Amino acid sequence: MSSRNVIAIVFLGVVLSVLAGCVPSAEMKLNLSPQSETTYRVVTNSAKDYQFTQPSINKTKERHTEANLEMVFSQKVESADNQGNATVNITIKQLKYLSKSPEGTEEDFDSQREQDKSKLLAKLIGASYKLKISPSGGVEVLDASAARAILRGGSAGAVATKLFSDEGMARRHQIMALFDAGKGSYKKGDKWSSLADSPQGTLAPKTFEKVYTLTDIKEKDGQKMAAVEMVAVPSSKRLMDQKKEQAMDFFSSMFDEKSSYTGKMVINLTTGVIESYQEIFKVDWLAMEPSEEQKNDQGPDQLTMAFTQVYSIEKVN
Repeated sequence: MSSRNVIAIVFLGVVLSVLAGCVPSAEMKLNLSPQSETTYRVVTNSAKDYQFTQPSINKTKERHTEANLEMVFSQKVESADNQGNATVNITIKQLKYLSKSPEGTEEDFDSQREQDKSKLLAKLIGASYKLKISPSGGVEVLDASAARAILRGGSAGAVATKLFSDEGMARRHQIMALFDAGKGSYKKGDKWSSLADSPQGTLAPKTFEKVYTLTDIKEKDGQKMAAVEMVAVPSSKRLMDQKKEQAMDFFSSMFDEKSSYTGKMVINLTTGVIESYQEIFKVDWLAMEPSEEQKNDQGPDQLTMAFTQVYSIEKVN
């Protein structure tokens, strides 16, 4: 081999090595700065649908239940310790709450509607509570006593109790996509995963493996942004109560089931804050009358049920 070819090969190797080293990578974690303030809009929604169709008697029975919360809040970082755990103060700016049962609407409140500004739930506008948020997106409630004292008793008090429960606050503010991202650096195409139970309200509780993929890292307006997508699949591993799961096995075996569990996130790696994050769980069940039990040729009786849970948060400014 000529010396010219050897030099060319060495040069190519050096170039490829340099290019490989230039692949953007970053740690997938929050890095909240003291005294910074961000405004977010968060939506949590759970819905159940039931439909029983009986073609033989031309009858259909339907039911729908839903609980929907939409909140605009400011998040001010008061301090951060050496481990990156941030103490933040949350203040409610706007609030919508909708609750429906099979009998009809139970609660419908929108703080932006003029006629709703005299309702009891309007007292929650301006309410504040304090949390500790870890770099991995976990939430610890530090102080919610003032917010919890605003409304007590009645239907409005029941709503407030849910809003300011430890579970309710964690659900609104935790970033589950970061729970198991670890401390290593990630580059485009890298993955991490975590186990999670299906949400409460499903016919047959299951454990899912949520696989997160870093789909892109790019510069935008001088800041490094990362995009992540999630797809979850049922796992043979178990986190939930085995007895509860076994008790549902027989009933759930009567249904055909289709489910999807997906999510996506955009995180600003320069400022260390979430730009947007969403997870959607949806499952449908179908049970049909066996053909040998059908009473005529008008088609089988069939029961369909559906359950949907949505979590969405996005930065407003």
